[in-house]
Amino acid sequence: MKRYIIYYRQWLKKSRSRVEVATQETEAKRLVAFNAGKILGTYTEKEDLPTRRPIERVELAKAIEAAVSANAVLVIPHLGRLVKNAAVTRALQTSNVDFVCMDQRTMNRRTINMFATGAEEVSRKVSERSRKAMAACVARGMKLGSARPDHWKGREHLRGTKLAIAAAAEKKREKTKNIYAYMMPEIKARRERGDTLPEIVEWLNNRGKLTTAGKPFTQTAVWRLIDRYLGKEYLGSSRKKTTGNKVGIAGNGTG
Repeated sequence: MKRYIIYYRQWLKKSRSRVEVATQETEAKRLVAFNAGKILGTYTEKEDLPTRRPIERVELAKAIEAAVSANAVLVIPHLGRLVKNAAVTRALQTSNVDFVCMDQRTMNRRTINMFATGAEEVSRKVSERSRKAMAACVARGMKLGSARPDHWKGREHLRGTKLAIAAAAEKKREKTKNIYAYMMPEIKARRERGDTLPEIVEWLNNRGKLTTAGKPFTQTAVWRLIDRYLGKEYLGSSRKKTTGNKVGIAGNGTG
């Protein structure tokens, strides 16, 4: 029996080019029933803010991961304009997931390379046209973005917020650096003479030292300190950094 993971798309604003979730469900269930399959799970992407760019397609990432883990077929009833979205086509391509796009029947594991290449080219051309259009506006003396005279009208209290947030973040980083500065020379010396991360962790905790979060030190915390303030050459091979392979997807298509 074939197993399926279904990925639905739901919009806040209705449009003729967008298919309702109920219709998507009907089409997906008909496909599964025709193949005598079983639906293992469904994921619904709620695109409530279609004007915001880029849209983080968290549910699509989850659906791909679930399909790969269960060795199931990913069904996308309505891909729409995402067929031209480089991030989405790249995610489907690199994940090696078996998928079916019900409104883009020619798009599958065998043809995904062609669609991914086309999507990259579309993104490049859109970006190039946008840059040229903005450059032409600037050349005509038009002010863009926050430089427009009425940009902050009614929102004067928000002016400078981004700069303030960036300054606060930098201040926090500097404070953290100063807190750990007194212990870094000793950690450096211990690494140079061959101490392992567990030994350094034991030394710090025995002295009652705590992280900025007020917790005892762990190997991960010490590893990050060394990586950030001493450099990768002091990490050694006593503990290798591992990262999970997660699919990150952001796309601009909303239809």
